[in-house]
Amino acid sequence: MRGKVRSTLARLPHRALGALAGQVTLALGSLVLSVVAARSLGADGFGTYALLFGAVVMATALSTGLVGDSLTVLDRTEPAVRAALTRAALVLVLVLAAAGFLATFHGLGVRTALVFTLALTAFVVADLGRRLLMATLRFWSLVLVDAAGLLAVLAVLGASRLTGPLTLDHVLGALAAGQVVAASLALVRLPAAERRPRLQGPADWRAVVGYGSWRAVQQFVRPTTLNLARSVVLVAAGTAAVGELEAARVVVAPAMLLVQGLGSYLFSTYAADRHLGPAALLARADRAAGVMLGGAVVVGAAAALLLPWLGPLVTADRFPVSLLATLGWAVYAASCAAVLPYGSLAAVQGRQQWVLLIRAADAAVGLALVVLVLRAADAGPDWTPWLLSVGSFVGGVLCRRLLLRPGRPAQARPVRVTS
Repeated sequence: MRGKVRSTLARLPHRALGALAGQVTLALGSLVLSVVAARSLGADGFGTYALLFGAVVMATALSTGLVGDSLTVLDRTEPAVRAALTRAALVLVLVLAAAGFLATFHGLGVRTALVFTLALTAFVVADLGRRLLMATLRFWSLVLVDAAGLLAVLAVLGASRLTGPLTLDHVLGALAAGQVVAASLALVRLPAAERRPRLQGPADWRAVVGYGSWRAVQQFVRPTTLNLARSVVLVAAGTAAVGELEAARVVVAPAMLLVQGLGSYLFSTYAADRHLGPAALLARADRAAGVMLGGAVVVGAAAALLLPWLGPLVTADRFPVSLLATLGWAVYAASCAAVLPYGSLAAVQGRQQWVLLIRAADAAVGLALVVLVLRAADAGPDWTPWLLSVGSFVGGVLCRRLLLRPGRPAQARPVRVTS
């Protein structure tokens, strides 16, 4: 047993690199679609795409929190827990698909709503496959999964371009195709034991819902905050302003990529290494926060310097990219780095309710500032990411100081992770 633990610890840096590489390939697919949408659809069309993709991220956050985080932290080898996870995943996918179609068919038409629903469903299913790969610490398999998905995206976009100008349906169809391929390959890359769903027998709903519901709401907070902020910009300045703001976010996407990649690694390894004790894991969180903050600052500075070249590359000179908004999104990525390592560690240690409370409060602060400054003070939408960052920085400080005092015992049930 000791030899196995030492071997696991020796492989952690390699796995951290795998987690980051997997996040790179996943984000690269999203980045390609965003750039294609910005260049092909213009500011108005790109604004619509940004709102729709934001809804996909919101749906994925629910499934990640309720099912993905539960299967990482709870003992999914227990038959009753596995049955609850399987049924929860099935119900959630069906509900989200129905909600996606009903929310879009009136405004976008039946065909676009159907393509969007397929994209949303495929994204959720593929993300659950990724979460299983993360839970089994197979981070390098994520690279293969999302690289295959990216190739499918490029193939669909290339074939669509041969038929004429790209439309919103083409972009959403490419997203759907990429995620279908990614989900299929994730299934193949999983260990045989992880491919067996359990639909029969008793289900431990109390364990899964008791832990996962808090995490689902917590995971739902950030993407919902972003989409609500986009909606405020939509009302205040129009769809084109949403597209221009989103283009600035695309320019500094590598900063958020660094934060999310290391974040996915941290949550899985917190669960696997809880035997090391709270003090050691807190030191790991401190180091990760420092690396992520520094990386976000470096990427933001580089993006600002290269904006005269990157802006036209992203938008094909169809609309401008604001320097103020670009710097704001870099600061926003840094604010996420300030809260993510500590919130994830507190959740693994059984304090997900308090993490949710802090995250909800910091989101409310950020949104309130956006509404107040954009609507009441009549400021420009380029200030949006700056205002959202305020709450995240405050949330990170509160999580670190209130929930993760050294020596405080964990509250979560024992973890058993297959590797």
